[in-house]
Amino acid sequence: MPWEFFLGNAAHRLIGYMYGVNHPQNRVFYNTRTLSEILAERGTGDPSRLLKHERNLRPDILDLSSRNLFEIKPWNDKGLQEGRQEAKTYLTALNRAVMVGSAFNAGADFQGEILIRFARGQYIWRLEWHTTEPGVVQYRWTRSQQRFASEAAAYEVGQWAELTEQEMQEYGGWVGQAVDEMVSRRERLATFSGAVGIVIEVMGNAATGFFSSVILGRMSTGAQQPPAQGGGQIIPFPTRPPPVAPPAQVPAAAGVSLPRR
Repeated sequence: MPWEFFLGNAAHRLIGYMYGVNHPQNRVFYNTRTLSEILAERGTGDPSRLLKHERNLRPDILDLSSRNLFEIKPWNDKGLQEGRQEAKTYLTALNRAVMVGSAFNAGADFQGEILIRFARGQYIWRLEWHTTEPGVVQYRWTRSQQRFASEAAAYEVGQWAELTEQEMQEYGGWVGQAVDEMVSRRERLATFSGAVGIVIEVMGNAATGFFSSVILGRMSTGAQQPPAQGGGQIIPFPTRPPPVAPPAQVPAAAGVSLPRR
């Protein structure tokens, strides 16, 4: 598959995964279930009230517990417009058919960032996302402006540059594979208060990203040291205020939306 798909898919999977990390007790759907199926969950609504074209729609994040909905889109004006329209379409359909509980709403205040570290001295990549308006989460990929010995050093400097097309072509598949492997393990992660950053290490030609059970034990006791072994670390990132608007120039990979399944 093209590198654009790998990076778009990786962004959707990581953002959805981190939403689950932040809301471990909630019943949440991630672009794998249709509106008809979601409304039938525990008698939430009447799928027969959906219009024909609405029945197979799949929201990116739909939290049945909090009744919040998010659409995940690239960090540009087109993404914002598409996310706004899709969130409105989904909410209209859901609230027409809802029978049990309160109405569904456009979600807010969901943001974060993830660092991806490569072996052999490449730049450190970053996936960043913010709820730019209720119901719309926008993301972008960037990289450190220089090479760093650690992801913590890169984060401390906080200087990020757009990825070149060559970089995305060369490493996009590795990143996509690392993300897919990590998310597929579906390990429960403890979280710090505030924003949390994940570091996924991409090793050689076989990308791997995983989180050792050691992390959970150390974090549950309040320790913040990374595990002695393993390809992934969790480090606390202080919450930063979101930008007021998406930048005019964004990486080419950020212009790819995850195809509906």
